[in-house]
Amino acid sequence: AIMYVTNLQKRCMDMEHKYASDCHSHSNCSPDGEHSPGAMAERARELGLYAYTLTDHCECNEYEGKYRERQAIAWAEMEKLSVPKGLVFLKGIELGQATQNPEGAREAVEKYPYDFVIGSLHNLRDKEDFYYMDCREKPREEIDGLLDAYWDELLEMIELGGFDSLGHLTYPLRYIQGEQGVIVDLERHYEKIDGVFKSLMEHKKALEVNSSSFFNGLGETMPGPGLLRRYYELGGRLLTFGSDSHRTEHLGRGIDRAMAEAREIGFTEFALYRQHEPVMLPLE
Repeated sequence: AIMYVTNLQKRCMDMEHKYASDCHSHSNCSPDGEHSPGAMAERARELGLYAYTLTDHCECNEYEGKYRERQAIAWAEMEKLSVPKGLVFLKGIELGQATQNPEGAREAVEKYPYDFVIGSLHNLRDKEDFYYMDCREKPREEIDGLLDAYWDELLEMIELGGFDSLGHLTYPLRYIQGEQGVIVDLERHYEKIDGVFKSLMEHKKALEVNSSSFFNGLGETMPGPGLLRRYYELGGRLLTFGSDSHRTEHLGRGIDRAMAEAREIGFTEFALYRQHEPVMLPLE
């Protein structure tokens, strides 16, 4: 069910969009996060964000040995957080590699009453994170093969379920193309990407517009405007927005620009999740 919000009067102070919301970020409860949940929430208030969802990492392929304990700490920190006045604060988690440990993923999402779960894929089965993978010397056929396997595992993840929004669809390109300068011909992959979009719509899952990649060599959101336009053409309407920030200085970064680009494509609203239900807010 999709809920619609009415009579929302609060205007953001520093953000251009009235309901600017950041629904993907990490505190020091994540291994790569730098600042406390309280500091992140206070920064969200300072920016004038309408809503802020904290989504610390839970990598399912390392769940039992590392992330079960981290998850418990992150939840406890969110529970005791003193939410700054005027900020809508929501509790979330980024669920990575659910396909590689379905039982751990199920335990993680059912253990606590989250508002929002991001489904992400940072590494393929038996492969290192794309963050660590150097593709500069790889043959193009091998790179295309890695991407084919990535789209296929995303489809598995959507079928498995347990999340609300698919995070950073073009995550591998952030490193392959953005940081390593290896240009990928995405046209070769359009059929598989269309399959991902259609599966998201069939399963009523949102697509995240991740703004972190504005600030590296990729220079566009994940996914970029071209793929967002294709999602729209296919009938996709459920979007979430996230900065993927790991420190206070990056919170909210690129959100306004990402929202403006979505409006140019034709989107008129986006989703904010409460207890896994999309609350639709206007892109204004």
